[in-house]
Amino acid sequence: MKTATALATVPRAPVWGEEELLGAPAQIPLPFPGVAPVLPVPVERDDIGPLRHRCARFMQALVEVLSGERPARQMATWMSPDVHAELQRRLAIGGRLVPGRPLPRSTARLVSVHVSMVDEQIAEVAARMVQHGRSRAIAVRLEPQPTSRGEMVWRCTALEWA
Repeated sequence: MKTATALATVPRAPVWGEEELLGAPAQIPLPFPGVAPVLPVPVERDDIGPLRHRCARFMQALVEVLSGERPARQMATWMSPDVHAELQRRLAIGGRLVPGRPLPRSTARLVSVHVSMVDEQIAEVAARMVQHGRSRAIAVRLEPQPTSRGEMVWRCTALEWA
């Protein structure tokens, strides 16, 4: 069996009428000139420094919850009630939330955090954690919501991890 680099093709002369096809570009460069994209792409901005720092702290705490180092109840103030209930449900299904069991010492660590402002009031955060040599992706959506005192705080309104 020959390798791909050992295969040789015999050059041939173009057939009549094929000259027009050979001169045409084989690929069209993206993005198409003069055409707006279908969906706007979130842009990372430099003026969100304090929010970026808070997102990194939030994602670190979330990594500790997902790895079993921190109890999930500590995330309740940072998440909307439905997202927190879903987090507890998924942790219980995965066997990480067992009452009375001591928390294991884990090697989970947060590797990267990327904050994208979708809107002036909506931030989406993508992060990657590494645990036991395997990478896992985490994505959250943060929106400002009023507290009982009337203050606006960033809360997690959507959470996905794999």
